[in-house]
Amino acid sequence: MELIRGEEVAVLESHTNKICSTCGKRLALIRTIVNPRTGCIVHMFECRCGQRTWED
Repeated sequence: MELIRGEEVAVLESHTNKICSTCGKRLALIRTIVNPRTGCIVHMFECRCGQRTWED
């Protein structure tokens, strides 16, 4: 099995208009992940109420 090491290459401010489906407040971007094999980018968001979601 080949393991891929994760590296932080940049820090970006959360500029999102996404709204939490549970409480209706604005979500914060907490992580962006890039799959090096496919180039797919996944953005992970979190709300203060604890709800998490993602988009790819």
